[in-house]
Amino acid sequence: MKKSIITVCFVILCLSASSFSANLANPAAPVGDARFAFGASYYINGSTISNQKIPMLMNRAGGRASFSPVKYISIGADLSAVQIDVEKYPAGPNDTVPVFNGKYGLSYGGTLKLTSPFILDRVALIGLANGNFFQSENKHKAYYGGTDGAAVVGLQVKIPNFGFISAGPHIYIINGENKGYDGEKSTYSNINNLRGWIAIDYLPQAEIFMNKQQPYLSLEFSTSPKIKTSSRVRVQEFSVAVSMGTISQRLYGMDKHAD
Repeated sequence: MKKSIITVCFVILCLSASSFSANLANPAAPVGDARFAFGASYYINGSTISNQKIPMLMNRAGGRASFSPVKYISIGADLSAVQIDVEKYPAGPNDTVPVFNGKYGLSYGGTLKLTSPFILDRVALIGLANGNFFQSENKHKAYYGGTDGAAVVGLQVKIPNFGFISAGPHIYIINGENKGYDGEKSTYSNINNLRGWIAIDYLPQAEIFMNKQQPYLSLEFSTSPKIKTSSRVRVQEFSVAVSMGTISQRLYGMDKHAD
């Protein structure tokens, strides 16, 4: 039965990557069955959009609540604020379209995390997918919005007395709509979808905390082969995220403390 559930969830994981992303690691470490995890994160991502290869910068700050109903599956909900900058681009021999500098707007979505049993208590397979709706509008009512999504299938290594390191290929897709200063709407997407991804989860020993909950700190980095920078958009074709939070005690079952 568990194998069937995990197979179905991996199919959902792959399908969700094409439609909906905030940071994946919040945390990437397994939560443990019958536990909640609550975390806050800051995520910055640079992408190249449209056929004219325009740099776009996304800032996202928010929180995630996730729950692991069984040992190898975790689902979560994200709520955050997102802000977008887009570089100017040429519109003719002597003209450019103005730079877009948006205000923070609402972003929301969900996360799915799957892990396998650890081999020799050291290495496991991991699958992560995250998707969000977002919109950032400026004072002229122009906006950039849509959905962005990411998925990773890779390896997770347990580091004794420290935490976990996870890495693998990363698919990142933006499916967006923007409204210009003239009110005209158009669609856009990112042109580089494949990245490499690594995440580090630090879990201090839970025994030092009186409430027996497990705090964590997660650092995450992804990059495409086209990583670069420009005079205005410093972050292009890579992302960096930092998250911190806590994993609850086990809500039901024999063990009542976090692993």
